[in-house]
Amino acid sequence: MEKETTKSSRDAKTVKESYPVKWIGLKPGRFAKYSTWINNEKPGICGTYCGAVLLHDAVLQKYQRSLDKDTLVAGLKTVVDDFMPYKGTFFWDVQHGLNELLKDIPDWTAKTGIITEKIVPQLLDRPDPVPVIVGTTKLLHSKYKNHWVVVYAYGYNEEGKLFYKVYDNHGRHQAIIPASQTIGCIWLEEKNKR
Repeated sequence: MEKETTKSSRDAKTVKESYPVKWIGLKPGRFAKYSTWINNEKPGICGTYCGAVLLHDAVLQKYQRSLDKDTLVAGLKTVVDDFMPYKGTFFWDVQHGLNELLKDIPDWTAKTGIITEKIVPQLLDRPDPVPVIVGTTKLLHSKYKNHWVVVYAYGYNEEGKLFYKVYDNHGRHQAIIPASQTIGCIWLEEKNKR
């Protein structure tokens, strides 16, 4: 038993040592306030929470106005998680919900893509980087299983493996996940900047 514990501790340490040293994108402090935005519903409504964070952050950055969390989550839940009759949330559900709410805030449109490893670095490398919702999946061995998170920074480790720094809506705003465990993404694009 002692050998297993030691090996497990060593494996966990090795994983942490393989994280990137340099991160590109937005600062973690910008997302610290969302640590209290915790998805406690059963089944979870992670797509709704991530959409709420994305929209809250965009309005706060552009207008210095803070939208009410409970109102935002309740409004998005009706057009993201409760909109379709099937179980689970796909990227098109999150995009639809955001675009429904954005009818009242016409500055942005929600965009989607499949390959996060290409899209996320492009969006975070821009002069005006934007956070991106990405989906994790159990098919790609994510510890989060099928889940939505908000990526705000990325980095490559010494072996060239891509990682994301994320808000995970379980109470952590500096979680680190391998990009290889993600598929599908949603972000807000300013209409006047296209």
